[in-house]
Amino acid sequence: MAWGLSDIAFTGNTQHVHLDPIIIDGMAVFDIAMLVVVVVGLVVAYGSRFEIVKAGPRIVRMVLWGIRSAYRYKRFTLYYTWKYSSHPSFQEMYQDAMSKMHRQVAHGLLRVCQKNGGVYVKAGQTAASLTTLPPEYREMLEKLEDSVPPRPFVAIKKALEVELGHKVEEVFEAFESKATAAASLAQVHKARLKDGTDVAVKIQYPGLESALHADLAAMTLLAGFATLVFRVSDWRWFLKEIRDKLSEELDFRNEADNAARLAICFADRDDIVVPRLFPRWSSKRLLCMEWIQGIKVSDKEELKKAGLSPRQVALLFQGVAAEMMCSHGFVHGDMHPGNVFVRALPPSSNILTPWRRHPRPQLVLIDHGLYFNLPSDMRLLYCMMWCAFVLNDAATATTAAIQLAGETTGRVLPAMLKPRDWDTMTPEERLKARNKVGFGGMQDIRNAMKSCPQDLADCLRAMTIVRHTCSRLGTNIADRLRVNAVEALKGLKVKTQSNKRVEYVGVMKSRMKRWRLWLHIAAMKLAAWIVLIAGGIHHEEENVLEQPQSDDDATSSSTKDPATQKTFHIQVMPA
Repeated sequence: MAWGLSDIAFTGNTQHVHLDPIIIDGMAVFDIAMLVVVVVGLVVAYGSRFEIVKAGPRIVRMVLWGIRSAYRYKRFTLYYTWKYSSHPSFQEMYQDAMSKMHRQVAHGLLRVCQKNGGVYVKAGQTAASLTTLPPEYREMLEKLEDSVPPRPFVAIKKALEVELGHKVEEVFEAFESKATAAASLAQVHKARLKDGTDVAVKIQYPGLESALHADLAAMTLLAGFATLVFRVSDWRWFLKEIRDKLSEELDFRNEADNAARLAICFADRDDIVVPRLFPRWSSKRLLCMEWIQGIKVSDKEELKKAGLSPRQVALLFQGVAAEMMCSHGFVHGDMHPGNVFVRALPPSSNILTPWRRHPRPQLVLIDHGLYFNLPSDMRLLYCMMWCAFVLNDAATATTAAIQLAGETTGRVLPAMLKPRDWDTMTPEERLKARNKVGFGGMQDIRNAMKSCPQDLADCLRAMTIVRHTCSRLGTNIADRLRVNAVEALKGLKVKTQSNKRVEYVGVMKSRMKRWRLWLHIAAMKLAAWIVLIAGGIHHEEENVLEQPQSDDDATSSSTKDPATQKTFHIQVMPA
């Protein structure tokens, strides 16, 4: 919602400032009042009257934040340009001041989301992963991953007993009334079954479904009016995506099925775990899972205290996500740090592994309400594209991408995904690289992704969240290429449902090239193994973290680390 220098046109030595009518016509108060009346009237006309009445305070908070933010941005742009436009360091000063403005406005948005709860928290959590947002907004909204206030237990207990069909005391030996975690759709309580098993009980907020529809209707209308009146970016597409996916997440039976399927996918690995379900005490709005204690994946300090290397945790996380994409075609749709935790396993007894002197990390994935499926033919093409990156064959990567995502998106996709260090390139080199594939900015990328198959677009967004987290933990460009290439090569060996032979594209048709690819990836793995064995995990990480990190692709920008969080208990926490 930020206005930049695009609002101001310069011609020679004459400065022409295009003023928004809301600033100069002296009727701003009347305009704002009419906007509120029209928006609320339309929402009432289209929504459930009872829920709209309850949603009224939430709508007012959001409207007021939007109007105040728009006014502040406009006032800031006009004032700063008027006072400092002739300063020799105007651009740098403007960007620094705009960053502070972003942070202040984003803090207000965070408070609105926390106060309103429900779909506002869900939208904020999802927006935190969008690289199109300024980093100040993403950093602030990331706090929604674990800072949502819980509902009073009185109301939760009634809903819980309705879903159980029994009194709480009849099912549980002990039940903590204080929630251990709360999020957009539900909150989690620790309990103990009659047989002594500690469990995490996730209960959906009562009346949530109807409230979500009312809030989404209001937010969609507000977004439309903001686009029309304040000339900001249109975010209705974003709200439509949230609406489409919430229907699956609201039915916890889908989450139970997804968790069971993921457990089967990784049944042969001990470094990833999915909490065990208790179907007898689960329903559409209730989940009962085993209780596991762990550390939030983005908490560097706590990981180090547990003897774990944050970078090695990131490599494991990146590998698990790549395996979902390349081998299983079954991708967790919400892998933000609030849904991924880490436990320390004992050191390995194998002298050839890098874990012989240090604890091994184990990932715990929770919140399985949203998953994306990638068809086998698309999965194989995705794998071939990553293999082409290793061979440095742009033609094969583009051929695979076009078959994967269509002509328009396919020409952009390799440039978006191929790891490269954009920070070392000059602005002219960046522009040349982007123009070569036909996009000049984020709007071009967004337009290209509209023609992309929805399954692929959803999976790529999920992988973006993982990449962002791993980058903050210390992984670099070489790590990302190696991990994805290893999993891509494995993925090519996974049989399709129809048992058809893999139809290779480009140079991948050559058996000799495939042997070269195998040797190249084997050499990459060997080099990484030697570094870990010879130098030690923590020593290697210190060297890596001293290097500047970048988000390593055309769609990203660097962000600062958020404040460190304390150790969390693993629970079935929703997004």
